[in-house]
Amino acid sequence: MFIVFEGVDGCGKSTHAKLLTQWLRKRGKNVFYTAEPTNGEVGVLIRKILSGKITADPKTLALLFTADRAQHVLEIEKHLRKGHIVVSDRYYHSTVAYQAAQGIDRNWLLKLNNFAPNADIVLYLDVSAKDAEMRARSGEIFEKKEFLAKVRREYMKFKRLDIVDATEEKKTVQDKIREIVSDALDKR
Repeated sequence: MFIVFEGVDGCGKSTHAKLLTQWLRKRGKNVFYTAEPTNGEVGVLIRKILSGKITADPKTLALLFTADRAQHVLEIEKHLRKGHIVVSDRYYHSTVAYQAAQGIDRNWLLKLNNFAPNADIVLYLDVSAKDAEMRARSGEIFEKKEFLAKVRREYMKFKRLDIVDATEEKKTVQDKIREIVSDALDKR
């Protein structure tokens, strides 16, 4: 099973992806936790751009994220073939939402990422742009309320999202995530 966590900066993706990974492992599941951008060379370059240390135009950034993902997909597929559950903190949805919010054509972004296999579950942790701006603390270039509102609108255009209200208490949010994942595992 391939599970992806998505949402705007500051929504709690990393926290909840790690909590779910721990919970699944305690239940005896083999879980591979991963994140985008990756720790590979392209991912490191992307992190420098996001931190504002170097600049790139939106189309170049979209291409870099997609190049990083091409390598990432090989790792994801390897673990899925081994029968592992893969939990990813971000995936192609982020590239589409963030770069479309920067003005890049959404259809071009979707075609560019057409090689990436679909996840079984895409958990979208929903918070308002105002809440996201207050929560986000990494200092990345996208952590501004007006921009995050655009990103959220772009995310809402995806058809296959399990939307979780991430404004609730952490335990409540995690319980809802576990319920969604448990139901999907039970159906397998």
